[in-house]
Amino acid sequence: MKRYHLGSSMTQAEQIAGWIYLPFYVFFLSLLLSWLFSVLGWSSGIRLNAVYFGLNLLLTLLIFHRFLWNSLCNLPRHFWNFLQALILGFVLYYAAMAVLGALYSWLFPGLVNPNNASVDSLASESFGFTVVFTVIIAPLVEETLMRGLVFGSVQRRSRVWAYILSILLFSFLHVWQYLGAVPAGTIVLAALEYLPAGIALGWTYEKAGNLWASILLHMAVNAVSLGLMHLPTVFG
Repeated sequence: MKRYHLGSSMTQAEQIAGWIYLPFYVFFLSLLLSWLFSVLGWSSGIRLNAVYFGLNLLLTLLIFHRFLWNSLCNLPRHFWNFLQALILGFVLYYAAMAVLGALYSWLFPGLVNPNNASVDSLASESFGFTVVFTVIIAPLVEETLMRGLVFGSVQRRSRVWAYILSILLFSFLHVWQYLGAVPAGTIVLAALEYLPAGIALGWTYEKAGNLWASILLHMAVNAVSLGLMHLPTVFG
């Protein structure tokens, strides 16, 4: 099996700090902030998300600034390969989503992804802040952790397991908070909707040999999705 080089690598200190930070990001920070806001009697919409995304951005840059900067500096060396990976990753994602969307429309008409519903609710409260959260901050943080840390660490030992673990964690990240709030079947189906993104983002990272390719692809996908959900808001 072909072995892809992922370009700049994290230092041992970055990896150790990253693996410590990962469960804090996935589980504990959102639970801690939700509890704190409840105790203080604060509303849990834009303000909660601003604190959550702001803290995660700060911690990501604090821990991984060297890795992200080196990856950015290496981008011009293989720019055309980078651009090709970005374009092909975009096509791969939407081709897979078209197939999955047609299958879901046929088998599960009316299915609503709870995470998409949450983003929709947040956007109706403040579209501008939602763009910042979902198009800029979330892709940077998620790609640094899911692809840069998880995929990058495991890929050097097993490419197959790098895909499996990063995809499963990426899918779980987007749905676990709805456990108990929506039926278990809906949670599983919603998680499966993130498989095309997990595959496309991992492949794009490998193909480009630079994490910024998957970051930009993630940003583009989220921007398109948010724009399609709120065209009246954008152009109204």
